[in-house]
Amino acid sequence: MCDLSVIIVNWNTCEPLRACLAALPAACGGLSREVLVVDNASSDGSAAMVRDAYPHATLIESGGNLGFARGNNLALPRARGRCILLLNPDTVCEPGALKTLVRFLDATPDAAAVGPVLTDAAGAPTLSWGTAPRLRYHLLSLIDPGRRWLPAPLRTQSTARLPVSAAESYRVEYVVGACLMMNRGALERVGPLDERFFMYFEETDWCLRARDAGYGIYLEPRARVKHLEGRAAARSGDFALAQFQKSYRRFLAKHRGARWVPAYRLAQLLEYGLKGAARRLMALLQPSNRARHAALAHDFLRVAAMQFRGEIRADPPS
Repeated sequence: MCDLSVIIVNWNTCEPLRACLAALPAACGGLSREVLVVDNASSDGSAAMVRDAYPHATLIESGGNLGFARGNNLALPRARGRCILLLNPDTVCEPGALKTLVRFLDATPDAAAVGPVLTDAAGAPTLSWGTAPRLRYHLLSLIDPGRRWLPAPLRTQSTARLPVSAAESYRVEYVVGACLMMNRGALERVGPLDERFFMYFEETDWCLRARDAGYGIYLEPRARVKHLEGRAAARSGDFALAQFQKSYRRFLAKHRGARWVPAYRLAQLLEYGLKGAARRLMALLQPSNRARHAALAHDFLRVAAMQFRGEIRADPPS
């Protein structure tokens, strides 16, 4: 058994994956480790790059685009580490970051998982943790779409959140799956990722299951990882929007009950319909920023329109 198993599920992100793999030795800081790369039938030479440039990594070619949950579950039975890291290929771990996370799990018996502070390419903190979806979050965004006028305690209430300024680790409901380190014992008790989530909400679901089993989920601010924000998902365009909504409904039905899904759909219809209309107006009023407002209006109104569909189809790109 080694200290850490790093599992990376890749789909057509060859160059970000190369940078991700190159950063691992310094990030691990002397930990014994293994790296398992699951390639979901990439067409950009990712598998060949791993084979040639990182021969010590275990390359698992899935034969198709399995998504995040199934891809990780494909590698889990082969992982020998006492800690298991699920890592996105569009991340770059800072020196010592993964060693810090392993040390935290070693020192925290009740921890099922821990995540770092995620940053953008410039080093500014970005969405790193969150709380499970709640109906009031949509209603708050409907009342104050920009979250500028609500009282301070309400302004920050949302599903995904920025890390708070803290020197010590703190408990959260879930950490973003771009860099999610699990304790092996907790993983064996809680079970693998739910493969019904092709993409999105699989980490939220797993963390809530771990909390239901009595474990804690933590954010460790002394570890930092750059996250280039879903390069593969971004290229999937409309699929990503549809898949997010499909996974969202599945999560709500599983954790809130199917009877609550229509209420969340209505709340999203109102929230995103209002946001879309506001962005269209801003596109007219701010010609210099018209393209950005128009793009956001398009996405918001598409999400609003999806709430009229009983079922959402999201065919994965091949």
